[in-house]
Amino acid sequence: MNEPMFTVIRAAAEKQYHAKRPHRKSRTGCRNCKARKVKCDEGRPACRACTARSETCEYPVLPKRALSNSPVRESQSTALAPPTNHVLLEKPPLVKEPLFLPTGRDEVDMRLLWFYTTNTWASYSSGALKIRQVDKVLRETVVQHAFAHPFLMNCLLGLAAMHINHCKIRDLGVPVSREYFYRAKAFETYRHALQVADPATYPALLACSLFLCGLSTDGFRGDDAKPLYILDWIMLWRGIGTIADIIKDPALFKTDVAALLSRPEVDLAASARHLPNHLLFMVASIKQGDPEYPLIQPYYCGLQYLGSLYLELSNGFSLLLWLRIATFLTYLPSEFVDAARQRKPRALIILAHYLVFLKFTGDRVWWMQGISNNEIPNICNFLGPKWASMLRVPMSALLLTDHKEIAKLLLENPCWEPALENPEKPPLASVYEGIATRALTEVKQITEQARAYQERRLTP
Repeated sequence: MNEPMFTVIRAAAEKQYHAKRPHRKSRTGCRNCKARKVKCDEGRPACRACTARSETCEYPVLPKRALSNSPVRESQSTALAPPTNHVLLEKPPLVKEPLFLPTGRDEVDMRLLWFYTTNTWASYSSGALKIRQVDKVLRETVVQHAFAHPFLMNCLLGLAAMHINHCKIRDLGVPVSREYFYRAKAFETYRHALQVADPATYPALLACSLFLCGLSTDGFRGDDAKPLYILDWIMLWRGIGTIADIIKDPALFKTDVAALLSRPEVDLAASARHLPNHLLFMVASIKQGDPEYPLIQPYYCGLQYLGSLYLELSNGFSLLLWLRIATFLTYLPSEFVDAARQRKPRALIILAHYLVFLKFTGDRVWWMQGISNNEIPNICNFLGPKWASMLRVPMSALLLTDHKEIAKLLLENPCWEPALENPEKPPLASVYEGIATRALTEVKQITEQARAYQERRLTP
């Protein structure tokens, strides 16, 4: 066993094989032997027939007939608000033997990993968008790397715990302290892995740099929320580029994990033509001697990338618009980021307009919910009445929740109608009914199967 069989946490019970003949047949043979209708010697980790054919040997997980003497109580608080798209609704694939319990992990961790592979991963998915098809990478490849690299596992578990707490699912038995623990542990172990810079960790570092952008959004919320936290958040998004600079291995960017960092191309000239006039005037009016005069070029560059959002929005609510919004901060030049972190007024105004676009992502990305409504007032309060005219659109957007009305405000067109509707609507909340019950049942069953398998292996 050279690599962990990560799909243990996504196992689902297969229907038992019903023999067509009266004599007894084995129901525990591998998939390949069953397909060929030949006898399987049930060798582990691979049977003799699959070994001879150099094929991957996979065994189904048989259902447990009795899970417990005490039935799992139906969840009283499983409603998610608002729902995240792309919940794993199809039947999960078979488990590859051998099953095992990772060292140092308990049943709560198994529940967290189960929740990630069935729900949390979807907040990083771009759906059917051809330029970034990463669903399998998010559900499987990333988890495989996480079993090998604790810093990535800490990040996934922390993100899942944060998602569960965000959705107020109590019956999973995941304490809030588990979220805090894994968040702190994720950043600590990630920083250490960066310092070591072992080439074997590079794919996991790439994935972790992206997931930390979601895990860190707790800083926007709650009583401990930090005003202008977006200035720290930008640095995490820029950290993705820093990882790429550290690695400098072209071969790595051809791997599945690298697909997570795919960004859409930007037509800067076309994007600039879709910018609102007041933002262009704001930069064009900077006179020599103004403290922001040396920043004119970085501001124009930032505006061009912002223009790509206006251009995409003019076509409607598409998956590509969502991806452009999600990756916008990674395009900003370092001079612009430095100006924003120095709280230069025009840089903050550009970010305030970006935050309006961020309101479109809430239905798809639970960890982006509420960021705009928290940070736009912080920027307005910091800049004061002097810049109020330049912040009219962001302030007006705070009063709106309907996406079409927000789009009309941004595009300054009260008659605007989308040419494209989002082809992937978020599922109804009813889809999530029974999540806690299903998790408790499946994780308990899988855990018991894994322990039973380990005991069989240890028996002489």
